[in-house]
Amino acid sequence: MRRVLDRLPEGTVAVGGGLVVNGLTAYTFITLASRDLGADAYSPVGLLWALSFLLGPGFFQPLEQETARVIAGRSTDRLRSVVRPAAILGGSLALGLAVVAVVAAPWMIDGLFAGHGVLLAALLMVLVGLGAGHLARGTLAGLGRFGGYARYFIGDGVGRLLLVGLLTVFLTDEVAIYGLAVGGAPFLGVAAALVGRRSGGRRTTEPSSGDVEPVGRRGELGALAPALGALLVASVSTAIVLNVSPLAVELLAGPEERREAGRFLNALLVARVPLFFFQAVQASLLPKLSSLAADGRFDEFRHVLGRLLALVGALGAAAVVVCGLVGHRGLELAFRAEFTGDRRDMILLAGSRPRFLVVLCLAQALIAHRCQGRMALAWLVGLLVFPLVLAAGGDLFLRVELALLATVSTTMAVMAMLLAQRSRLLH
Repeated sequence: MRRVLDRLPEGTVAVGGGLVVNGLTAYTFITLASRDLGADAYSPVGLLWALSFLLGPGFFQPLEQETARVIAGRSTDRLRSVVRPAAILGGSLALGLAVVAVVAAPWMIDGLFAGHGVLLAALLMVLVGLGAGHLARGTLAGLGRFGGYARYFIGDGVGRLLLVGLLTVFLTDEVAIYGLAVGGAPFLGVAAALVGRRSGGRRTTEPSSGDVEPVGRRGELGALAPALGALLVASVSTAIVLNVSPLAVELLAGPEERREAGRFLNALLVARVPLFFFQAVQASLLPKLSSLAADGRFDEFRHVLGRLLALVGALGAAAVVVCGLVGHRGLELAFRAEFTGDRRDMILLAGSRPRFLVVLCLAQALIAHRCQGRMALAWLVGLLVFPLVLAAGGDLFLRVELALLATVSTTMAVMAMLLAQRSRLLH
């Protein structure tokens, strides 16, 4: 066990603990919502959940990544010169997304949320809350304060359950209770992250001569903005790959298949368990790889990346076996028979996870090499595959599962090729 832990970047254990709590509370929340609402009423709440992880991380993950990368290379007395422009960019992005959601409100309420306007309000809360959350997490990761990073996930997960209990006292609409709990949870996560010791973590370094601190508001924005475009494309693509499948099931389902989106989402959530591990790794992986790349320590860079790829590959393979053997039984036990899936669905959904974990590792390596554009290109090529496979037709679940598997496999192949080209240029 000690040897395994030594392979992990700094902070993985702390963040992993927070993610375990977050994961357990998330599955508790989904179980409660499924049982209380039933398949019909649960589907729009499940779609809110999917949209939260599509729009929030999709648009704000680049902000977290770039904030962490820039802070990791600066002294703590210049922290404000990174956080202030990051907050401006994040706030502007959240406002833009909120405007789009309001303009599209009639379609979203009737087409996605089954007439529940409160779920649109919850989505607007999610956009603001996750924007603040990713900014806080990027700052904490850049400073090496992984205890605060972990507290975010604990506050988010536990807070979601507490909100369900609190809102039950004041509201009778169960859809509203669960929807507003999804919307309010990120704010409690931010509060938990910012409470506690402000000391600790690694000391950031003075900027090198080749990375002079920019002066003025325009210069501050310039330290973050150049890479954000490519990162935004990549991050939105990542979120689409992670969350588009239940939306595709919802849009492709016939009148007699209206319950299928909720059933598919629950199966996907079970298959997604290995991703909790990578979230723990990702918080500290990018600052580590960025530091090695900036110092020209490319042999150590490859060593760290190679060990991590072997570890996540083994974890993903084990997850496929477990999902194939008992995943469908776990679904039935947790969510009742109306939400259960079969063994084939669990194997195919779980089969995309090892490849996705490898893709995320390769993406972090490309970001560390400042190859954000190449990473975005790989995601775009992969996404082109999804509608092509989907158009082949056939069983509803099977076509979506195969499209997801093909998308991740294509992205992995392209990203590995681009990283290999970059490595040859450096040597």
